[in-house]
Amino acid sequence: MKKEHVKPVLLSAAQVAALKAIQEQERQKSGFGIAPSIHDVARKIFDVGLSRMEVSQ
Repeated sequence: MKKEHVKPVLLSAAQVAALKAIQEQERQKSGFGIAPSIHDVARKIFDVGLSRMEVSQ
């Protein structure tokens, strides 16, 4: 079986800033002051976008 080659996705400074803002919002919601990682935030946003694309098709 052939191994897939996946390249990293590069984000703009504005996109990273938006992810950090969402991360901080999640930290404020948490009773313990715990925030998800930037990677977790990005994966969740990406999943939402993909699910919206599937619904609209």
